Amino acid sequence: MYGILLIIMVIALSGLIAYLGDQIGMKVGKKRLSLFGLRPKYTSIIITVLTGIIIATLTITVLLATNTRVRQALFDIKQVLTRLDNLNHQLILKDQELKDMKLKIDSKITELRNIVHQKEDLEKKLKKTQEEFDEVKNELKQARQDIKQLKENREELQAKIDDLNKQRRELEGRIVELNDEIAEITHAYQKARELANQFYAGISNYMDKDIVYQRGEVIYSDVVTKGDSERDIVLAIREFLRKADEVVKKKPVKVDKDTGVALLIKDEDIYNVVRNVLSMDSRRVIIKLVAAVNIPRNDWVLANFVTNEDFVVFNKGELIESTIIDSTDSLEQLEAEVKGLLSDINTKAIREGLLPDSQGTVGSIEFTQFYQLLRRIQSYNGQVKVKVYAAEDIWREDRLSHNLDFEISPAKGEE
Repeated sequence: MYGILLIIMVIALSGLIAYLGDQIGMKVGKKRLSLFGLRPKYTSIIITVLTGIIIATLTITVLLATNTRVRQALFDIKQVLTRLDNLNHQLILKDQELKDMKLKIDSKITELRNIVHQKEDLEKKLKKTQEEFDEVKNELKQARQDIKQLKENREELQAKIDDLNKQRRELEGRIVELNDEIAEITHAYQKARELANQFYAGISNYMDKDIVYQRGEVIYSDVVTKGDSERDIVLAIREFLRKADEVVKKKPVKVDKDTGVALLIKDEDIYNVVRNVLSMDSRRVIIKLVAAVNIPRNDWVLANFVTNEDFVVFNKGELIESTIIDSTDSLEQLEAEVKGLLSDINTKAIREGLLPDSQGTVGSIEFTQFYQLLRRIQSYNGQVKVKVYAAEDIWREDRLSHNLDFEISPAKGEE
C-alpha cells in the first residue's frame, strides 16, 4: 500500500513539473526570451531539458528520502553486489544441501519402507510366534493335566499293587495249606493206588464174575461251582469224591476196612482234574466219575474223571425244533414222524452242547407223554405244525424229558 502511494505521488509531481516546465517554455517562446544569449529556440530546449532533469532529480530524491534500500542500492551498490554474490553462493549451497537432503529423505523413505516391511514381517512372525506360543501353552496345560492324571493313575496302580501284594501273600499262605491238604489226599489214596496195581495184575481172574459197572459207565456225576481260590476247588473235589464213594458203596463192591473207601483213583488224576477245573472259564463245571474197566462184584472200583464246562444250552421258552405232520396218517406213520422229530431234537441238542450218555442220547420222553402227544396230533384234521420249546433253562448235564413243551397248531393254509 505504501509503494502504491509513493508511485502515485511521484507520477503526480512529475506531471506537475512537466506542466510547469511546458508553461514556462510557452511563455519564453511567446516573449522570445533569451537565456545566456541563446536564441529563443535553444532557450526553450534548455528549459525542457531542465524540466526533465528536475523531474528525474525529484523522483530520485523522493525515492531516496522514502526508501532506505534504494539509497543503499545507489550508494552501496558494490556491497549489495558482493552480498548478492554471497547470497547466490549460499543459495547454490542451500540448493545442493536441499538436493542432499532430498537424497537423504529419499534414502530415509526407502529405509522407512524397508522398516515398515520389516515391521509387517515381524508382526506376522510375532503373530505366528504368538499362535505357536498359545499352542505350546495349551499343550503344556494338557501335558500338566496328563501328568496330574498319570500321578493319580500311578497312585491308583500303587494301591492296586499293594492290594495284589497282599493277595499274593495270602495266596502263598493258601498254597502252603493246599499243599498240606494235597499231601493228606495223597496219603489217603496211596494204599488205594497200591491195591489198584494189584487189581491190574489180576484183572483177568475176574472176567467171569458179575459186572457191577461197565467200562466207561458213569458212576457218579455232579456240577461243581468254582470258588475264588484253588483251596475252594480242592475242597469241592474232596466233597465230590466223598459223595461218589457213598454212591459206590451201595453196590456190591470191595471197601477198604481201614479207610472205608471203595474208589481207587490215581493221584495224577486228582491233580489233573484240579488243574482242568482251574483252567476253565465257566463258573460251573460238570465232573463225572466213569469206570476205568469192567468192575466185577466184590472188587475195587477203579475210576477216571471226565470234566466239562457247564452252560445253558437252551433258554426257557427257546424254540428247539419244529416240523409239519399230517394228522390223517396212520398211527405207525405218526409214531415214526414223532420219533424222527425226537431224533432231530437229540441231534441238535448234542450239537448245541448237551452231553450225551454212553448210548449217545440226551434223554427221552416217557411212554405216556409220547402217546399223549400222538393223541393231540390226531385231534386235528390235516397238517399240523409241531413246535418244541424249552420249558425251563436246560443245562449241559440235564436230560431231555419233562423239560420240553410241545405246541401243536394247524399248518398254514389248513384249518
